[in-house]
Amino acid sequence: MKKTLILFAITLLNYTALQAQVTPDTTRPVTPQPATTTPPPPAPPSQPPATTTTTTTTVAPAAAPPPPASRLSKVRFGAFVAPNISWMKPTAATDDANKYKVENGGSRAGFTYGLMMDYFFAPNYGLVSGLSINSTGGNIISTAIDQTKAANKIVKADFKYRLKYLDIPLALKLRTDNITGFQFYGQLGLTLGFNIAKKGDYDVSYYDANSNLRDTSGSNIKLTGSVTNIAPAMFQMNIGAGGEYPLNNKLTAYFGLFFNNGFAPDATVPSEFDGNKLGYGAGAFNDGRTRLNNFALRLGLFF
Repeated sequence: MKKTLILFAITLLNYTALQAQVTPDTTRPVTPQPATTTPPPPAPPSQPPATTTTTTTTVAPAAAPPPPASRLSKVRFGAFVAPNISWMKPTAATDDANKYKVENGGSRAGFTYGLMMDYFFAPNYGLVSGLSINSTGGNIISTAIDQTKAANKIVKADFKYRLKYLDIPLALKLRTDNITGFQFYGQLGLTLGFNIAKKGDYDVSYYDANSNLRDTSGSNIKLTGSVTNIAPAMFQMNIGAGGEYPLNNKLTAYFGLFFNNGFAPDATVPSEFDGNKLGYGAGAFNDGRTRLNNFALRLGLFF
């Protein structure tokens, strides 16, 4: 019996101690415990940093459209017309024999038309040639220095020349770059002209065989044979300036103002006009040496 009580007491003590361990003591403040943090996984082995390649694409500005083909061609052809004003200028105040005073009697309207060719050996430098028909002329008045009366003597002669030449030019052309759509040029060269037609109108005052003063006239007279005093060929110096404007890829408008100076030989040479050949039955005279000049406005198209 005594052993049983002792065992019961021991069991009770053990149970009380065990409860004391399991049941928290609420009389004492609870100290918070730090949260348990799971450590991060180890970092993977070091890798070289990734290389980022940035590609910069430069977009070139849109190229300007190429100029029309007509302006890129080394050789191009065109056609033109050119109204002109021409005049004949005496090289001296009198004829070679000093019998007649010679002066310019006025200008004449004419017309030129033909073909032209440009050859550019550099973008803005070229040679110009072509073939054209030039209708020109002038007015020369010859007055006898000695006005005394004499049989078969020309007192005054007024000749209006209508001449036509076949012209072959050769010139140097200098052209600018494009300026607001236009290209401007200057041109200097020579033209060889072959006379292909010569006519004239005249008004003549003369003394006949009886020393009577008479007036006569003629119109559209052909100056041929012994009547003519026109040089068969003539060199002219040409200087001009103008511009060009492309109309499309094939056509280019062309314009210019030109001065043409005939300098060798003289347009009229000192051979005599024979009144008997011309039909007014008086003596002979000549109107000295003259040179032929003109201003021309050219309008055309290059193809």
